[in-house]
Formats: sequence, C-alpha cells, structure tokens
Amino acid sequence: MATNKKELWRAVKFTLFSISAGVIQAVSSLLLKLVIIDRVMDPEATMMFIIEQPTSTFIADTVGLALSVLWNFTFNRKFTFKAANNVPIAMLLAFLFYVPFYPFQIWYVAMVEQGLASIGGWGYVIGLGTCMIINFVLEFIWQKFVVFRGKVDTNDLAHKEQNNEK
Repeated sequence: MATNKKELWRAVKFTLFSISAGVIQAVSSLLLKLVIIDRVMDPEATMMFIIEQPTSTFIADTVGLALSVLWNFTFNRKFTFKAANNVPIAMLLAFLFYVPFYPFQIWYVAMVEQGLASIGGWGYVIGLGTCMIINFVLEFIWQKFVVFRGKVDTNDLAHKEQNNEK
C-alpha cells in the first residue's frame, strides 16, 4: 500500500479507536459523576487538586480517563501502529503523556464546569467533551512520534500483511 494511503488509513484507525475510547471515557465518567457518585456522596463536597473542584468530578474524570487510556493504548498498539516494541516501555511512554495532560484535564474540566454552572450538568459534559478532543489530537502526535517511533509495522499482524502484499 502506498505510504500516503497507509498513513491516512492509520489516522482513520486511530480516530475510530479514539472514538471508542472516548465513548468508554464519557460513559464511565458520566455514569460515575451524574448517576452514582452524586447519589452516594454529597454533590457539594469539594477537594483541592490543581483547582478547587467537586470531589465527584475528580473521581469520575480519573476513572474515566484511566479506562480510556488503557483501551486506546492496547488497540492502537496492536492494530493502528502495529508495534512490537516492549509493552512496559511503550506504556511508560504513554503514561508520560498524561503527567502534564492529566492535571490539565482536571483543571480544564473543573473550570468549564464551574464557568457553565448555570446550565447544570451540561457544563461538565461540555468540559469533558472539549477536553477529549484536545486529548485526541495531542495523543495521536505523542503516540506516532514518541511511543511508537521506529516501531511502527513491526508486529506479527504487520508482517502477515506485508507477506500477503508480495
């Protein structure tokens, strides 16, 4: 397959897996925040992490992001980038992306939620959704040029496809 087509297809696959990871993050975060945590915890309870924020927002964002990252990393490693690199090292590199991004997400979602408090739970939804878009773009760049750099198309699936093309 021509390099341009191959890279376009790689971007499409990354987008599709990211959408599925986004659904996992959104559903788990929203379920936790709006259905479970706010019903068992005081919705007015706050905590200080980067910014004063509802404790339920912090818990929901943390769990949702962790589930999303594990899903996205696993499928993009195997099917999008077809990388055979050392999984613990690749996961460490993926984790390093979130060292600055996680605090940014916590701050950003809380700020948008607080700024749009007049529209209720929709402020949280808007903050989470727009942050997920930012994450999508930056994570693609990070995975392509840092995590899987030099390791793209090196796993068994890539070798099988290369043999089938011959």
